[in-house]
Amino acid sequence: MHNKIIISFITTILLLILLGTASVFKMMELAELTQKLYDHPYTVTNATKTIETHLVAMHRSMKDVALAKNANEIQAAVQKVNTSEIIIYKEFNIIFDRYLGDKKDIVQSYDAFVSWKLIRDEVISLMQADKKEQAAAITKGKGAKHLENLFKQVHKMVMYAQNKAIFFQQNTLKSKTKSIIVIISMLAIILLIIITILILLIKNFSKTDKELKKHLHLIDQNIMSATMNLDFKVIDASNALVRHIGMTKDKLINTPNLFLFNECDESEITQLQKMTKTGKDWQGEIKKLGYNGEIKWLFLQIHPIFDDLYNVTGYANIFTDISSKKEIEEMSKLDGLTNIYNRYFFDKIFPVQIKIASRQHLLLTFVMLDIDHFKQYNDTYGHQAGDDALKMIAMTLKEIMKRPNDYTFRLGGEEFGMLYMTNEIKDGLKLANLARENIENLKIPHTLNSASEFVTISMGVYVIKPENASNVDEIYRLTDEALYKAKEGGRNKIVQIDI
Repeated sequence: MHNKIIISFITTILLLILLGTASVFKMMELAELTQKLYDHPYTVTNATKTIETHLVAMHRSMKDVALAKNANEIQAAVQKVNTSEIIIYKEFNIIFDRYLGDKKDIVQSYDAFVSWKLIRDEVISLMQADKKEQAAAITKGKGAKHLENLFKQVHKMVMYAQNKAIFFQQNTLKSKTKSIIVIISMLAIILLIIITILILLIKNFSKTDKELKKHLHLIDQNIMSATMNLDFKVIDASNALVRHIGMTKDKLINTPNLFLFNECDESEITQLQKMTKTGKDWQGEIKKLGYNGEIKWLFLQIHPIFDDLYNVTGYANIFTDISSKKEIEEMSKLDGLTNIYNRYFFDKIFPVQIKIASRQHLLLTFVMLDIDHFKQYNDTYGHQAGDDALKMIAMTLKEIMKRPNDYTFRLGGEEFGMLYMTNEIKDGLKLANLARENIENLKIPHTLNSASEFVTISMGVYVIKPENASNVDEIYRLTDEALYKAKEGGRNKIVQIDI
Protein backbone atom coordinates (compact mmCIF):
# COMPACT_ATOMS: atom_id res chain seq x y z
CA MET A 1 0.00 0.00 0.00
CA HIS A 2 2.80 2.33 0.95
CA ASN A 3 4.53 1.62 -2.36
CA LYS A 4 1.30 2.29 -4.24
CA ILE A 5 0.96 5.65 -2.50
CA ILE A 6 4.55 6.53 -3.37
CA ILE A 7 4.04 5.44 -6.97
CA SER A 8 0.78 7.42 -7.15
CA PHE A 9 2.49 10.41 -5.56
CA ILE A 10 5.43 10.25 -8.03
CA THR A 11 3.04 9.72 -10.91
CA THR A 12 1.00 12.74 -9.83
CA ILE A 13 4.15 14.87 -9.60
CA LEU A 14 5.25 13.75 -13.07
CA LEU A 15 1.81 14.51 -14.46
CA LEU A 16 1.87 17.93 -12.83
CA ILE A 17 5.33 18.65 -14.23
CA LEU A 18 4.12 17.49 -17.64
CA LEU A 19 1.07 19.72 -17.42
CA GLY A 20 3.16 22.63 -16.20
CA THR A 21 5.66 22.19 -19.01
CA ALA A 22 2.84 22.10 -21.55
CA SER A 23 1.45 25.31 -20.03
CA VAL A 24 4.83 26.98 -20.43
CA PHE A 25 4.94 26.13 -24.11
CA LYS A 26 1.33 27.18 -24.56
CA MET A 27 1.99 30.54 -22.91
CA MET A 28 5.10 31.03 -25.02
CA GLU A 29 3.12 30.23 -28.14
CA LEU A 30 0.35 32.62 -27.08
CA ALA A 31 2.90 35.36 -26.38
CA GLU A 32 4.48 34.84 -29.81
CA LEU A 33 1.08 35.09 -31.46
CA THR A 34 0.34 38.28 -29.54
CA GLN A 35 3.66 39.73 -30.64
CA LYS A 36 2.89 38.91 -34.28
CA LEU A 37 -0.39 40.76 -33.94
CA TYR A 38 1.48 43.80 -32.58
CA ASP A 39 3.98 43.52 -35.42
CA HIS A 40 1.28 44.41 -37.93
CA PRO A 41 1.15 48.10 -38.98
CA TYR A 42 -0.66 50.27 -36.47
CA THR A 43 -3.78 52.11 -37.53
CA VAL A 44 -2.68 55.41 -36.04
CA THR A 45 0.78 55.20 -37.63
CA ASN A 46 -0.81 54.56 -41.02
CA ALA A 47 -3.29 57.38 -40.50
CA THR A 48 -0.64 59.96 -39.56
CA LYS A 49 1.58 58.96 -42.47
CA THR A 50 -1.40 59.15 -44.83
CA ILE A 51 -2.06 62.68 -43.57
CA GLU A 52 1.58 63.62 -44.23
CA THR A 53 1.40 62.17 -47.76
CA HIS A 54 -1.79 64.03 -48.65
CA LEU A 55 -0.53 67.27 -47.11
CA VAL A 56 2.36 67.06 -49.58
CA ALA A 57 -0.12 66.34 -52.38
CA MET A 58 -2.28 69.34 -51.36
CA HIS A 59 0.80 71.58 -51.17
CA ARG A 60 1.79 70.46 -54.69
CA SER A 61 -1.75 71.05 -55.98
CA MET A 62 -1.79 74.55 -54.45
CA LYS A 63 1.42 75.24 -56.34
CA ASP A 64 -0.44 74.13 -59.46
CA VAL A 65 -3.16 76.66 -58.57
CA ALA A 66 -0.57 79.43 -58.28
CA LEU A 67 0.96 78.41 -61.62
CA ALA A 68 -2.37 77.87 -63.40
CA LYS A 69 -2.87 79.60 -66.72
CA ASN A 70 -6.65 79.46 -66.92
CA ALA A 71 -9.81 78.67 -64.95
CA ASN A 72 -9.83 75.03 -66.05
CA GLU A 73 -6.37 74.45 -64.63
CA ILE A 74 -7.35 76.19 -61.39
CA GLN A 75 -10.46 74.02 -61.09
CA ALA A 76 -8.50 70.81 -61.79
CA ALA A 77 -5.93 71.68 -59.14
CA VAL A 78 -8.64 72.67 -56.61
CA GLN A 79 -10.39 69.35 -57.22
CA LYS A 80 -7.20 67.49 -56.28
CA VAL A 81 -6.89 69.64 -53.14
CA ASN A 82 -10.47 68.79 -52.15
CA THR A 83 -9.92 65.06 -52.72
CA SER A 84 -6.86 65.01 -50.46
CA GLU A 85 -8.70 67.17 -47.89
CA ILE A 86 -11.52 64.58 -47.62
CA ILE A 87 -9.00 61.78 -47.06
CA ILE A 88 -7.15 63.79 -44.39
CA TYR A 89 -10.38 64.52 -42.46
CA LYS A 90 -11.17 60.80 -42.57
CA GLU A 91 -7.73 59.92 -41.17
CA PHE A 92 -8.09 62.60 -38.45
CA ASN A 93 -11.31 60.83 -37.34
CA ILE A 94 -9.31 57.61 -36.89
CA ILE A 95 -6.61 59.42 -34.93
CA PHE A 96 -9.14 61.18 -32.66
CA ASP A 97 -10.63 57.76 -31.89
CA ARG A 98 -7.39 55.80 -31.25
CA TYR A 99 -4.55 58.23 -30.48
CA LEU A 100 -2.94 57.38 -27.14
CA GLY A 101 -0.90 60.55 -26.69
CA ASP A 102 -1.84 64.06 -25.60
CA LYS A 103 -5.08 64.97 -27.36
CA LYS A 104 -3.82 68.54 -27.59
CA ASP A 105 -1.37 67.39 -30.27
CA ILE A 106 -4.29 66.25 -32.42
CA VAL A 107 -6.37 69.34 -31.73
CA GLN A 108 -3.47 71.65 -32.61
CA SER A 109 -2.73 69.74 -35.83
CA TYR A 110 -6.42 69.57 -36.71
CA ASP A 111 -7.01 73.28 -36.02
CA ALA A 112 -3.92 74.19 -38.04
CA PHE A 113 -5.20 72.09 -40.93
CA VAL A 114 -8.68 73.62 -40.75
CA SER A 115 -7.29 77.17 -40.62
CA TRP A 116 -5.08 76.45 -43.63
CA LYS A 117 -8.28 76.26 -45.68
CA LEU A 118 -8.87 79.97 -45.15
CA ILE A 119 -5.46 80.74 -46.65
CA ARG A 120 -6.03 78.31 -49.53
CA ASP A 121 -9.46 79.77 -50.27
CA GLU A 122 -7.96 83.25 -50.29
CA VAL A 123 -5.25 82.20 -52.77
CA ILE A 124 -7.79 80.41 -54.99
CA SER A 125 -10.12 83.43 -54.98
CA LEU A 126 -7.27 85.75 -55.96
CA MET A 127 -6.20 83.42 -58.75
CA GLN A 128 -9.76 83.20 -60.02
CA ALA A 129 -9.82 87.00 -60.00
CA ASP A 130 -6.52 86.97 -61.96
CA LYS A 131 -4.63 88.57 -59.07
CA LYS A 132 -1.64 86.29 -59.37
CA GLU A 133 0.88 88.55 -57.65
CA GLN A 134 -1.27 88.87 -54.53
CA ALA A 135 -1.90 85.13 -54.55
CA ALA A 136 1.85 84.45 -54.87
CA ALA A 137 2.61 86.85 -52.00
CA ILE A 138 0.17 85.03 -49.69
CA THR A 139 1.49 81.63 -50.76
CA LYS A 140 5.10 82.58 -50.09
CA GLY A 141 4.28 84.54 -46.94
CA LYS A 142 1.78 83.46 -44.39
CA GLY A 143 0.82 80.39 -46.43
CA ALA A 144 4.36 78.96 -46.37
CA LYS A 145 4.79 79.80 -42.67
CA HIS A 146 1.45 78.23 -41.75
CA LEU A 147 2.19 75.10 -43.79
CA GLU A 148 5.62 74.71 -42.19
CA ASN A 149 4.02 74.80 -38.74
CA LEU A 150 1.33 72.33 -39.86
CA PHE A 151 3.95 69.87 -41.14
CA LYS A 152 5.83 70.09 -37.82
CA GLN A 153 2.70 69.37 -35.79
CA VAL A 154 1.65 66.43 -37.97
CA HIS A 155 5.19 65.04 -37.93
CA LYS A 156 5.09 65.19 -34.13
CA MET A 157 2.05 62.90 -34.19
CA VAL A 158 3.80 60.55 -36.67
CA MET A 159 6.84 60.22 -34.41
CA TYR A 160 4.69 59.68 -31.32
CA ALA A 161 2.69 56.92 -33.06
CA GLN A 162 5.88 55.18 -34.24
CA ASN A 163 7.45 55.39 -30.78
CA LYS A 164 4.25 54.03 -29.25
CA ALA A 165 4.40 51.06 -31.64
CA ILE A 166 7.97 50.31 -30.51
CA PHE A 167 6.88 50.68 -26.90
CA PHE A 168 4.09 48.12 -27.36
CA GLN A 169 6.46 45.67 -29.00
CA GLN A 170 9.01 46.01 -26.19
CA ASN A 171 6.28 45.53 -23.59
CA THR A 172 5.17 42.38 -25.41
CA LEU A 173 8.66 40.92 -25.15
CA LYS A 174 8.83 41.85 -21.47
CA SER A 175 5.41 40.30 -20.94
CA LYS A 176 6.60 37.09 -22.56
CA THR A 177 9.61 36.86 -20.21
CA LYS A 178 7.48 37.64 -17.16
CA SER A 179 4.94 34.98 -18.19
CA ILE A 180 7.64 32.32 -18.35
CA ILE A 181 9.02 33.34 -14.93
CA VAL A 182 5.55 33.27 -13.39
CA ILE A 183 4.78 29.81 -14.79
CA ILE A 184 8.11 28.41 -13.54
CA SER A 185 7.39 29.84 -10.08
CA MET A 186 4.00 28.21 -10.17
CA LEU A 187 5.63 24.85 -10.94
CA ALA A 188 7.82 25.24 -7.82
CA ILE A 189 4.74 25.92 -5.70
CA ILE A 190 3.02 22.90 -7.28
CA LEU A 191 5.62 20.63 -5.66
CA LEU A 192 4.48 21.84 -2.21
CA ILE A 193 0.73 21.82 -2.65
CA ILE A 194 0.18 19.04 -5.16
CA ILE A 195 -3.55 18.52 -5.02
CA THR A 196 -4.54 22.20 -4.97
CA ILE A 197 -2.15 23.19 -7.74
CA LEU A 198 -3.21 20.15 -9.79
CA ILE A 199 -6.76 21.48 -9.90
CA LEU A 200 -5.56 25.01 -10.64
CA LEU A 201 -3.23 23.80 -13.41
CA ILE A 202 -5.98 21.82 -15.08
CA LYS A 203 -8.21 24.89 -15.05
CA ASN A 204 -5.38 27.10 -16.22
CA PHE A 205 -4.46 24.70 -19.01
CA SER A 206 -8.04 24.54 -20.17
CA LYS A 207 -8.36 28.33 -20.14
CA THR A 208 -5.04 28.78 -21.97
CA ASP A 209 -6.05 26.25 -24.58
CA LYS A 210 -9.34 28.06 -25.18
CA GLU A 211 -7.57 31.41 -25.47
CA LEU A 212 -5.06 29.91 -27.87
CA LYS A 213 -7.80 28.43 -30.00
CA LYS A 214 -9.61 31.76 -29.93
CA HIS A 215 -6.51 33.59 -31.11
CA LEU A 216 -5.80 30.95 -33.76
CA HIS A 217 -9.38 31.23 -34.97
CA LEU A 218 -9.11 35.03 -35.02
CA ILE A 219 -5.91 34.85 -37.07
CA ASP A 220 -7.32 32.18 -39.38
CA GLN A 221 -10.47 34.18 -40.09
CA ASN A 222 -8.97 37.66 -40.40
CA ILE A 223 -5.33 37.37 -41.51
CA MET A 224 -4.59 36.13 -45.03
CA SER A 225 -1.68 33.73 -44.67
CA ALA A 226 -0.26 30.65 -46.35
CA THR A 227 2.56 28.19 -45.77
CA MET A 228 4.56 27.01 -48.79
CA ASN A 229 7.25 24.43 -49.37
CA LEU A 230 10.58 25.16 -51.08
CA ASP A 231 8.91 24.94 -54.51
CA PHE A 232 6.39 27.61 -53.46
CA LYS A 233 3.54 25.10 -53.49
CA VAL A 234 0.82 25.86 -50.92
CA ILE A 235 0.72 23.29 -48.12
CA ASP A 236 -1.57 25.24 -45.75
CA ALA A 237 -3.65 28.44 -45.92
CA SER A 238 -5.92 30.49 -43.67
CA ASN A 239 -9.63 30.70 -44.31
CA ALA A 240 -9.28 34.45 -44.78
CA LEU A 241 -7.00 33.83 -47.78
CA VAL A 242 -9.15 31.14 -49.41
CA ARG A 243 -12.21 33.39 -49.05
CA HIS A 244 -10.35 36.28 -50.65
CA ILE A 245 -9.23 34.16 -53.61
CA GLY A 246 -12.60 32.42 -53.90
CA MET A 247 -11.36 28.84 -53.63
CA THR A 248 -11.75 25.99 -51.16
CA LYS A 249 -8.75 25.22 -48.97
CA ASP A 250 -8.36 21.72 -50.42
CA LYS A 251 -8.25 23.08 -53.95
CA LEU A 252 -5.79 25.83 -53.04
CA ILE A 253 -3.45 23.38 -51.30
CA ASN A 254 -3.46 21.14 -54.37
CA THR A 255 -2.68 23.93 -56.85
CA PRO A 256 0.56 23.85 -58.89
CA ASN A 257 3.72 25.58 -57.74
CA LEU A 258 3.75 29.40 -57.72
CA PHE A 259 -0.04 29.58 -58.10
CA LEU A 260 -0.24 32.65 -55.88
CA PHE A 261 2.32 34.40 -58.09
CA ASN A 262 1.14 33.35 -61.56
CA GLU A 263 0.23 36.96 -62.46
CA CYS A 264 3.78 38.16 -61.61
CA ASP A 265 6.45 38.74 -64.24
CA GLU A 266 9.03 35.99 -64.63
CA SER A 267 11.77 38.40 -63.53
CA GLU A 268 9.83 39.22 -60.35
CA ILE A 269 9.43 35.51 -59.51
CA THR A 270 13.14 34.87 -60.14
CA GLN A 271 14.12 37.74 -57.85
CA LEU A 272 11.69 36.55 -55.17
CA GLN A 273 13.08 32.98 -55.25
CA LYS A 274 16.70 34.12 -55.11
CA MET A 275 16.00 36.36 -52.12
CA THR A 276 14.05 33.86 -50.04
CA LYS A 277 16.31 30.85 -50.72
CA THR A 278 19.17 32.76 -49.10
CA GLY A 279 17.17 32.86 -45.88
CA LYS A 280 16.14 36.52 -46.12
CA ASP A 281 12.67 37.98 -45.64
CA TRP A 282 10.94 39.44 -48.69
CA GLN A 283 8.10 41.88 -49.00
CA GLY A 284 6.45 43.54 -51.95
CA GLU A 285 3.25 44.06 -53.91
CA ILE A 286 1.76 41.40 -56.17
CA LYS A 287 -1.21 41.48 -58.52
CA LYS A 288 -3.76 38.67 -58.32
CA LEU A 289 -6.75 37.98 -60.56
CA GLY A 290 -9.77 37.19 -58.38
CA TYR A 291 -12.24 34.41 -59.05
CA ASN A 292 -14.73 36.90 -60.51
CA GLY A 293 -12.15 38.43 -62.85
CA GLU A 294 -11.52 41.41 -60.56
CA ILE A 295 -7.87 42.43 -60.16
CA LYS A 296 -6.68 42.38 -56.56
CA TRP A 297 -3.48 43.96 -55.25
CA LEU A 298 -1.85 42.29 -52.27
CA PHE A 299 1.03 43.38 -50.06
CA LEU A 300 2.99 40.21 -49.33
CA GLN A 301 5.48 39.44 -46.56
CA ILE A 302 7.46 36.20 -46.94
CA HIS A 303 9.38 34.78 -43.98
CA PRO A 304 11.56 31.68 -44.48
CA ILE A 305 10.93 28.75 -42.10
CA PHE A 306 14.09 27.16 -40.68
CA ASP A 307 14.78 23.73 -39.21
CA ASP A 308 17.07 23.11 -36.21
CA LEU A 309 20.14 23.41 -38.45
CA TYR A 310 18.89 26.75 -39.87
CA ASN A 311 18.16 25.25 -43.27
CA VAL A 312 15.20 26.78 -45.12
CA THR A 313 12.36 24.25 -45.19
CA GLY A 314 9.50 26.43 -46.41
CA TYR A 315 7.96 29.90 -46.31
CA ALA A 316 5.37 31.63 -44.15
CA ASN A 317 3.41 34.25 -46.08
CA ILE A 318 1.18 37.07 -44.83
CA PHE A 319 -1.03 38.91 -47.35
CA THR A 320 -2.73 42.30 -46.97
CA ASP A 321 -5.33 43.52 -49.44
CA ILE A 322 -4.20 46.94 -50.74
CA SER A 323 -6.54 47.10 -53.75
CA SER A 324 -8.26 50.27 -52.50
CA LYS A 325 -4.93 51.96 -51.86
CA LYS A 326 -3.67 51.02 -55.34
CA GLU A 327 -6.90 52.32 -56.87
CA ILE A 328 -6.42 55.67 -55.12
CA GLU A 329 -2.76 55.75 -56.22
CA GLU A 330 -3.78 55.05 -59.82
CA MET A 331 -6.44 57.78 -59.72
CA SER A 332 -3.86 60.25 -58.39
CA LYS A 333 -1.66 59.56 -61.44
CA LEU A 334 -4.31 60.44 -64.03
CA ASP A 335 -5.40 63.76 -65.46
CA GLY A 336 -9.07 64.27 -64.72
CA LEU A 337 -10.01 65.53 -68.19
CA THR A 338 -7.96 63.41 -70.59
CA ASN A 339 -7.51 60.24 -68.50
CA ILE A 340 -3.79 60.08 -69.30
CA TYR A 341 -0.97 60.49 -66.79
CA ASN A 342 -0.71 63.88 -65.09
CA ARG A 343 2.21 66.17 -64.21
CA TYR A 344 2.47 64.70 -60.71
CA PHE A 345 3.13 61.22 -62.09
CA PHE A 346 5.48 62.64 -64.75
CA ASP A 347 7.64 64.19 -62.04
CA LYS A 348 7.85 60.81 -60.29
CA ILE A 349 8.46 58.53 -63.28
CA PHE A 350 10.80 60.72 -65.37
CA PRO A 351 13.96 60.31 -63.21
CA VAL A 352 13.18 56.59 -62.80
CA GLN A 353 12.99 56.07 -66.58
CA ILE A 354 16.26 57.96 -67.09
CA LYS A 355 18.02 55.55 -64.72
CA ILE A 356 16.44 52.48 -66.31
CA ALA A 357 17.39 53.58 -69.84
CA SER A 358 20.94 54.37 -68.74
CA ARG A 359 21.26 50.99 -67.01
CA GLN A 360 20.00 49.15 -70.12
CA HIS A 361 22.05 51.32 -72.51
CA LEU A 362 18.95 52.51 -74.37
CA LEU A 363 17.94 55.91 -75.72
CA LEU A 364 15.16 57.64 -73.82
CA THR A 365 13.15 60.10 -75.90
CA PHE A 366 11.30 62.94 -74.17
CA VAL A 367 8.82 64.87 -76.31
CA MET A 368 7.10 68.05 -75.18
CA LEU A 369 4.25 69.16 -77.43
CA ASP A 370 1.86 72.08 -77.45
CA ILE A 371 -1.37 72.67 -79.41
CA ASP A 372 -0.83 75.51 -81.87
CA HIS A 373 -2.90 78.66 -81.16
CA PHE A 374 -5.04 76.85 -78.60
CA LYS A 375 -6.20 80.06 -76.92
CA GLN A 376 -7.59 81.29 -80.24
CA TYR A 377 -9.23 77.88 -80.68
CA ASN A 378 -10.98 78.20 -77.32
CA ASP A 379 -12.00 81.78 -78.08
CA THR A 380 -13.44 80.75 -81.46
CA TYR A 381 -15.10 77.41 -80.71
CA GLY A 382 -15.66 77.60 -76.97
CA HIS A 383 -14.08 75.84 -73.98
CA GLN A 384 -16.20 72.72 -74.37
CA ALA A 385 -14.84 72.24 -77.88
CA GLY A 386 -11.38 72.90 -76.44
CA ASP A 387 -11.87 70.16 -73.86
CA ASP A 388 -13.07 67.79 -76.57
CA ALA A 389 -9.99 68.57 -78.65
CA LEU A 390 -7.72 67.86 -75.66
CA LYS A 391 -9.43 64.49 -75.15
CA MET A 392 -9.07 63.53 -78.83
CA ILE A 393 -5.38 64.45 -78.86
CA ALA A 394 -4.78 62.50 -75.65
CA MET A 395 -6.54 59.47 -77.13
CA THR A 396 -4.44 59.74 -80.29
CA LEU A 397 -1.23 59.80 -78.27
CA LYS A 398 -2.35 56.79 -76.20
CA GLU A 399 -3.05 54.79 -79.37
CA ILE A 400 0.51 55.42 -80.53
CA MET A 401 2.17 54.78 -77.17
CA LYS A 402 1.21 51.13 -76.65
CA ARG A 403 4.39 49.50 -75.32
CA PRO A 404 4.71 48.76 -71.56
CA ASN A 405 7.40 51.44 -71.09
CA ASP A 406 5.68 54.12 -73.22
CA TYR A 407 4.16 56.99 -71.25
CA THR A 408 1.88 59.86 -72.24
CA PHE A 409 1.25 62.86 -69.96
CA ARG A 410 -0.79 66.02 -69.83
CA LEU A 411 1.76 68.42 -68.38
CA GLY A 412 -0.67 71.32 -68.04
CA GLY A 413 -3.22 73.21 -70.11
CA GLU A 414 -2.69 72.34 -73.78
CA GLU A 415 0.82 70.98 -73.13
CA PHE A 416 1.48 67.24 -73.38
CA GLY A 417 4.51 64.99 -72.93
CA MET A 418 5.68 61.66 -74.36
CA LEU A 419 8.35 59.40 -72.88
CA TYR A 420 9.62 56.23 -74.55
CA MET A 421 12.76 54.14 -75.10
CA THR A 422 14.34 53.32 -78.47
CA ASN A 423 17.51 51.77 -79.85
CA GLU A 424 18.21 54.49 -82.42
CA ILE A 425 17.64 58.24 -82.60
CA LYS A 426 15.67 57.96 -85.84
CA ASP A 427 13.14 55.69 -84.11
CA GLY A 428 12.48 58.35 -81.48
CA LEU A 429 11.92 61.04 -84.11
CA LYS A 430 9.82 58.68 -86.21
CA LEU A 431 7.35 58.12 -83.37
CA ALA A 432 7.19 61.85 -82.60
CA ASN A 433 6.49 62.67 -86.24
CA LEU A 434 3.81 59.96 -86.38
CA ALA A 435 2.06 61.64 -83.44
CA ARG A 436 2.27 65.04 -85.16
CA GLU A 437 0.83 63.66 -88.41
CA ASN A 438 -1.93 61.65 -86.73
CA ILE A 439 -3.13 64.68 -84.76
CA GLU A 440 -3.31 66.83 -87.90
CA ASN A 441 -5.11 63.95 -89.63
CA LEU A 442 -7.84 64.17 -86.99
CA LYS A 443 -8.93 67.15 -89.14
CA ILE A 444 -10.27 69.16 -86.23
CA PRO A 445 -11.12 72.53 -87.88
CA HIS A 446 -9.07 75.52 -86.66
CA THR A 447 -9.52 78.55 -88.90
CA LEU A 448 -7.13 80.75 -86.90
CA ASN A 449 -4.24 78.27 -87.07
CA SER A 450 -1.37 79.85 -89.02
CA ALA A 451 0.14 76.43 -89.80
CA SER A 452 -2.91 74.56 -91.12
CA GLU A 453 -6.67 74.74 -91.45
CA PHE A 454 -6.84 72.02 -88.80
CA VAL A 455 -5.61 71.64 -85.22
CA THR A 456 -1.84 70.94 -85.20
CA ILE A 457 0.92 70.60 -82.64
CA SER A 458 4.48 71.84 -82.26
CA MET A 459 7.05 69.54 -80.66
CA GLY A 460 10.37 69.76 -78.85
CA VAL A 461 12.32 66.49 -78.78
CA TYR A 462 15.22 65.46 -76.54
CA VAL A 463 16.78 62.04 -77.23
CA ILE A 464 18.61 61.26 -73.98
CA LYS A 465 21.72 59.12 -74.43
CA PRO A 466 23.06 56.99 -71.54
CA GLU A 467 26.39 58.80 -71.49
CA ASN A 468 25.00 62.35 -71.36
CA ALA A 469 21.87 62.03 -69.23
CA SER A 470 21.70 65.20 -67.14
CA ASN A 471 19.26 66.14 -64.40
CA VAL A 472 15.54 66.26 -65.01
CA ASP A 473 15.19 70.04 -64.72
CA GLU A 474 17.89 70.65 -67.32
CA ILE A 475 16.32 68.17 -69.77
CA TYR A 476 12.92 69.76 -69.26
CA ARG A 477 14.30 73.26 -69.80
CA LEU A 478 16.14 72.34 -73.02
CA THR A 479 13.13 70.47 -74.41
CA ASP A 480 10.90 73.44 -73.60
CA GLU A 481 13.32 75.70 -75.52
CA ALA A 482 13.13 73.32 -78.50
CA LEU A 483 9.33 73.50 -78.35
CA TYR A 484 9.53 77.30 -78.34
CA LYS A 485 11.77 77.19 -81.43
CA ALA A 486 9.26 74.93 -83.18
CA LYS A 487 6.56 77.53 -82.53
CA GLU A 488 8.78 80.39 -83.65
CA GLY A 489 9.69 78.43 -86.79
CA GLY A 490 6.14 78.36 -88.08
CA ARG A 491 4.44 75.74 -85.86
CA ASN A 492 3.32 72.21 -86.80
CA LYS A 493 7.01 71.36 -86.61
CA ILE A 494 9.47 69.25 -84.64
CA VAL A 495 12.70 70.69 -83.24
CA GLN A 496 15.21 68.25 -81.75
CA ILE A 497 17.82 69.09 -79.13
CA ASP A 498 21.22 68.46 -80.68
CA ILE A 499 23.38 66.88 -77.97
